[in-house]
Amino acid sequence: MNQIPLDHFLHYKFVSNLKTSPNRKRLVFMASYADLEKNDYKGILYHIEKGKAMRLIRLKDADSFVFETEDTILIPLTKNKKEEKLKKDKKTVYYRYNFVSKKVEQAYVFNAPLSVEKVLPDGKLLLNGMLTDDEMALLSVEDKKRKGLLESLKKEKAYEEIDQIPFYFNGPGFIANKKSRLFIYDPKDKSINQIFDESFHVEGFRANNDSIYVHGYELQDVMPLYNDFYRYDLKTGDVEALLKNDSFMINGLELVGDRVVVLASQGEKYGLNQDPDFYVLKNHQLELLSSFGYNVGNSIGSDVRYGKNSQTMVVDEELYFVETVDDHTVINKVELDGNIIHVCDMHGAVDGLAYFENELYLVGQYRQKLQEVYRIYEDKLTQVSSLNSSVLRGYYVAKPKRIDVRRDDYDVTGFVLLPEDYDPDKSYPAILDIHGGPKTAYGQVYYHEMQYWVNEGYIVFYCNPTGSDGKGGEFADIRGKYGTVDYEDIMAFTEKVLRKIKNIDKERLYVTGGSYGGYMTNWIVGHTNIFKAAATQRSISNWISFHATSDIGYYFASDQNAAHPFDNLEKLWDHSPLKFVKEIETPLLFIHSDEDYRCPIEQAMQLFVPLKERGIDTKFIWFKGETHELSRSGKPQARIKRLKEITEWFETHL
Repeated sequence: MNQIPLDHFLHYKFVSNLKTSPNRKRLVFMASYADLEKNDYKGILYHIEKGKAMRLIRLKDADSFVFETEDTILIPLTKNKKEEKLKKDKKTVYYRYNFVSKKVEQAYVFNAPLSVEKVLPDGKLLLNGMLTDDEMALLSVEDKKRKGLLESLKKEKAYEEIDQIPFYFNGPGFIANKKSRLFIYDPKDKSINQIFDESFHVEGFRANNDSIYVHGYELQDVMPLYNDFYRYDLKTGDVEALLKNDSFMINGLELVGDRVVVLASQGEKYGLNQDPDFYVLKNHQLELLSSFGYNVGNSIGSDVRYGKNSQTMVVDEELYFVETVDDHTVINKVELDGNIIHVCDMHGAVDGLAYFENELYLVGQYRQKLQEVYRIYEDKLTQVSSLNSSVLRGYYVAKPKRIDVRRDDYDVTGFVLLPEDYDPDKSYPAILDIHGGPKTAYGQVYYHEMQYWVNEGYIVFYCNPTGSDGKGGEFADIRGKYGTVDYEDIMAFTEKVLRKIKNIDKERLYVTGGSYGGYMTNWIVGHTNIFKAAATQRSISNWISFHATSDIGYYFASDQNAAHPFDNLEKLWDHSPLKFVKEIETPLLFIHSDEDYRCPIEQAMQLFVPLKERGIDTKFIWFKGETHELSRSGKPQARIKRLKEITEWFETHL
């Protein structure tokens, strides 16, 4: 069979934004793809008709849409140079696509960077925008004065005034003095009015025919971990405080029947990573609806996704949600009496949910297939789309071979991928790949980088050590244990793989991982020399500096290490790979992005420099303008460069 090329992901379609029309008469989704020449991603809109996915229109730069009516959708789009200039001038252009006439026409131009979130019953639009107070002036300034305002805002780009934390965030970039705001736009008179207080930052919201329910917080010096709840009355414009919250961490909000259902946790057992329960917001408090305590959402890792999908949805008076279980996902539903019902299993990963023509539809990665749209019909999974059916045809795709390792009182789940025409008498190099999180999981889904390495003749193996998702809160809880039990699990799994697959060449054994996987790569090379070379990606090397430089560091570092720099500097240092830099002899490649604000690039610098000083074989690939998401949704050219560098690093150390 053909070998999967390094850049084969350029031919993949990534499915997102699976949505139904208001009355569920239409089902539409977006398929994105990489454009190497433009070094960006483009999209194609599809809809489901007579059980098949039919192409609607190709989009140049759109990445989302919203239903306006049963027959029209609104799309943020620029179609010509004039509209591209509007976008540069911080305006937003929306087009309307009509399913009946098949026409695309300009619908709205907003005077600021805003997104349409929902079309309200009276035809008004609910808008959302992340704006500073100065940018708010864009909404009302006269056209003749707009140029001067834009020039003033451009000058302000040369610096940041910071008086709060976090002051930047992975993806959006610098967020100092910015607030997520909601607006109501009236198409009749083109008026736009902000709802909620000027100082209020919106974290999440849901709207029905009568109200908009919001959770968020008043902007302050330190972002709180707890959100308050409010209701905005669409008829009167009144704002009602529903809950002043100082104890619940909020994971989500849904409107189910006449109830406001909240996914929340107090973190009393497992800290920040504690899985949520279901509550009802009633009488200014959260009343327990159903004690769940497991993951809500898909945390199965993959590098063949792009765009967003909803992993919860409301159908009549039932809330459907995705759960990660061990190495796959399932779909459940919670009823208003609190009863949780298992709906179906997915041998792979459910990335999104929708309900259409009285049937359940989903975006999924089934076994080793790329993303497609499926439906659940008579308890059977039926593939609806065929966007990626031919992409892997004729190419070798390895099937994961499961290997479990029994520890003291639990199992570590892992997998091995073997090259085509695997010969037990032949010697093979092997790569250990470590997932991020740590509260995520590897599953039996297609992973491009792993399949590429297998096609290059490597055996690839990976596992879900203590700290991973899918086995409950106790298993996922490694607070204060980083580099201990998780390291022991990974090394025990590695040892079992080497015992079971005896023809792995121990002189050609490699390790890589990103985020937490990068942290663990750094830790491993400081504690063992069994790997010939290593590639650490978007990693953590020093928990002390991470505390003050990561967008989440000031609360995540202390929670995960059970120590704060003010109180126990030594413990943070004990769990830092940098402490063991003198023990590192393994050739180490660094992959890091300078706009990664989750694991800031200084984390790589701190480890790279002393290794260079010591004369250790090391190299640093510094990606400009990329974020923590480089390997998953980075610019196509950067993704190719990243995978090429890692592969060549291993090849030069054969």
